[in-house]
Amino acid sequence: MPAIVRIVDLVKNYYLGSQTVHVLKGLNLAFDEGDFVALMGPSGSGKSTLLNVLGCLDRLTSGQYYLGDVNVSEMSDDQLSEVRSTYLGFIFQSYNLLPQYTVVENVELPLLYQGVKLDAATKARCVALAEMVGLGDRLDHRPLQLSGGQQQRVAIARSLVNDPHLILGDEPTGNLDSKTSIEIMEMLRELNRAGKTIIMVTHENDIAAWARRVVRLRDGRVESDVRNDTRTTAELGR
Repeated sequence: MPAIVRIVDLVKNYYLGSQTVHVLKGLNLAFDEGDFVALMGPSGSGKSTLLNVLGCLDRLTSGQYYLGDVNVSEMSDDQLSEVRSTYLGFIFQSYNLLPQYTVVENVELPLLYQGVKLDAATKARCVALAEMVGLGDRLDHRPLQLSGGQQQRVAIARSLVNDPHLILGDEPTGNLDSKTSIEIMEMLRELNRAGKTIIMVTHENDIAAWARRVVRLRDGRVESDVRNDTRTTAELGR
C-alpha cells in the first residue's frame, strides 16, 4: 500500500513569551493507506500535537507533511481548510456535536461547511450513515437525548459523510465505559477493514491493541514503532 501520510523532519515549537517549547523534534514517519495506527505516549510526549498537525489544525514549524503526493505544509489557510473538509474525518473525545441539531443534522455538518447543497440525496446519505452506526431509531434525537456511546456513533457517522481519505481520532473512547469502548472500537475496526485509514491518539493499551500499528512518542521523538500483528496484547501492556 502507498503512504497516505508522510512527515519528514517535522518540528513543532510553541513560543511563550521569550521561552521556546520544543514539542516535536524532527519526526520522520509514514503511514500506509488502509492502516490503523495508535499514537501513544505520556502526557507532553507530543502525540496530540502530531494529530493536530496531521489534521491541518496546526501548522508545523519546519519540515514537510505530505498527504498523498501533496505537500500540505506549503498550503495557505484556505487550502488547509479545504483539505480538512474534503479529505479528513475527525472523531473527538468530547464528541463535538452541536446540541441544538438532531443526529442527522450533526452528520450533515461537514457538507454544510463545504458549501454542499443539502437536498434529499444528501439527507438520504446522512440517514444511511446514522443507520450504519446503529442510530436508525434516533434520527431526530438531539445530543442531550443520547448516551455517550450514541453521541460518539454520531461523531463517527459525521466523520464519514465526506468519504475522507483519512480518519483522525483523538481519544475516541476516552469518555466511554469499557463495554461502550469495545463497541466503538469494533466499529472502527470494521471501517478499517473496509479500507479506511485511521490514526488515533490513545493512552490505553487495551484500546491501542485494536490497531494494527502502535507508534509511541516520548519527549517529541519516536520511542518505538511496532506492528500489533507481531506482538501480543500482553507485550503491548509492558
